[in-house]
Amino acid sequence: MEFLNRYDTCMLREKISSIQKPLLNWYKKNARDLPWRHTRDPYKIWVSEIMLQQTQVATVIPYYERWVKRFPTLNALAKAPLDEVMKYWAGLGYYRRVKMLHQAAQQIFKGLNGIIPNTPEELLKIKGIGRYTAGAILSIAFQKKAPLVDGNVIRILTRIFAIKSNVASLQTLKKLWVLADMLVPENNPGDFNQAMMELGATICLPQNPSCLICPVLKICSAAKLGTPEKFPAKKKATPLEKIESTALILRDAKGQVLIQKQPLAERWGGLWMFPFAKTTTDLEKQFCISLKGQKPRLSFKHGFTKYSVTLKVYDASFQGPGLRSARAHWIRPASLSQYAFPSPHQKIAKSLLKHEI
Repeated sequence: MEFLNRYDTCMLREKISSIQKPLLNWYKKNARDLPWRHTRDPYKIWVSEIMLQQTQVATVIPYYERWVKRFPTLNALAKAPLDEVMKYWAGLGYYRRVKMLHQAAQQIFKGLNGIIPNTPEELLKIKGIGRYTAGAILSIAFQKKAPLVDGNVIRILTRIFAIKSNVASLQTLKKLWVLADMLVPENNPGDFNQAMMELGATICLPQNPSCLICPVLKICSAAKLGTPEKFPAKKKATPLEKIESTALILRDAKGQVLIQKQPLAERWGGLWMFPFAKTTTDLEKQFCISLKGQKPRLSFKHGFTKYSVTLKVYDASFQGPGLRSARAHWIRPASLSQYAFPSPHQKIAKSLLKHEI
């Protein structure tokens, strides 16, 4: 690895030791009190890691606590219907994660007697478990030496070793995994991996890192250069494409509102949503209504993948014959809280509930 060529074996061992000891000592004194840090249960650690992917810790905590209360074991999750599982996830986003988690729990329940494997080879056969999640489960739950590389770890390693190559490159990522593996100690591998994540989340921030109080400041090459924010090197982000979407609060003569369950193959599959389309014209044609001249009841932005979406929400009355099927329900607004909605449609439901109250 070209970014390690400048170190001979002794220098590299010394540098690794200079990272491990102070980082572990710092973690013992400064680790945040998070609910999943009070267990070695591989199932609960697995759930926390899946929830934390692309989601802030503060957001995850209440979801995690509700989840483990309702699904305290892998077997409880495996036996639960997907509709209920989705309800406990609704609002966390990236719904493919929870579907795979549910399928994986069933896979382990049926094929492995409900016992989560403790080897990387077997863990990587489980649906939805990649190298990072496997490393977290192995090191934290089973105390086995296993690396993990996420955005926080990438940032720390590129700064400590002044790695200038593009981290979007597969070749660079492979080298970072090798380096991460070298760094994980035989003793306390779980604490070390959590210390790396904790350092990236609280000290070694993307912008304005708190270098002066960093436990590995003395051996950080980027800090010595005075340019920590230049690491890691990345390609320029592609601007989000702006699009518009329309949703409808459609009421029948009884004051009930229409919600529709999305097919599992779609983005928000398994969740309930208010009728939606790209334009008001599409909704007008679908429900034989007119929205001309109306101002939206709500308008807000949300995002996913490469899009920034402006969602406009309209009120309308439905005069046609009854619409009801397994995927279309007319319900009282007061019952909305019993259904699982994705975040944008949760906002519509909350606005409607607030108005009704």
